[in-house]
Amino acid sequence: MQQFSPSSMCDVIDITLFKLNYYDNLIFTKCINQVDYTVINDDSILVTPRQLRELLDLNFKRELRKLGCVNAELLHRDANSIYFIDRFLEDFTNLKWVKINLSNSRTFSRLVETNGQKSIKYSFKILKTTLRLNHIFTMDEIESLNPVLLQHGLIEYNKPYNTVTTTDLLNKLEDIINMDQNLDDHAVDLLAKLIESIEFKMELDNPEVLLVTDW
Repeated sequence: MQQFSPSSMCDVIDITLFKLNYYDNLIFTKCINQVDYTVINDDSILVTPRQLRELLDLNFKRELRKLGCVNAELLHRDANSIYFIDRFLEDFTNLKWVKINLSNSRTFSRLVETNGQKSIKYSFKILKTTLRLNHIFTMDEIESLNPVLLQHGLIEYNKPYNTVTTTDLLNKLEDIINMDQNLDDHAVDLLAKLIESIEFKMELDNPEVLLVTDW
């Protein structure tokens, strides 16, 4: 079993940049000019994390060095999309694709204040994730869990994966716990642990989940 981190589940995320923001528009323009992107529509492209990392390192070294030296209490004055992209490239270790949208909206603000503390909030949406049971459970635990997941249609026999939305997965797991009277305490604990591994952000975004087990 590997060390589990919820951020390692993200495969594809969706971010929005704003045309009227200097750095946002600059990043999108440099993606168009320097990156071998895939077109989604007139205002959206698909790029890889590696392409984004190379783009930042090539074009924004000075900005990244400056942001790295800013005190956390003052970060809200200097943080920008360069910092945000740099952070999620570091945090989402298994990310495969990034969908970048360019918005023409004239009314937007990323500055939020909570209990008198100002901070910059960058929103993103998780589109696809991979949930590998061997990142959460031991092999013995997986062998105990598989029959329960199989019985309730979350996996198929001898097929190591299944695709389901986050909402459907959570609802199904909760139904199993609440309605399957044949479950022992060990199985309930495993199912509860599986539910707890799914972050609230995933519940909000409801991405497609590739559920992967071992047989």
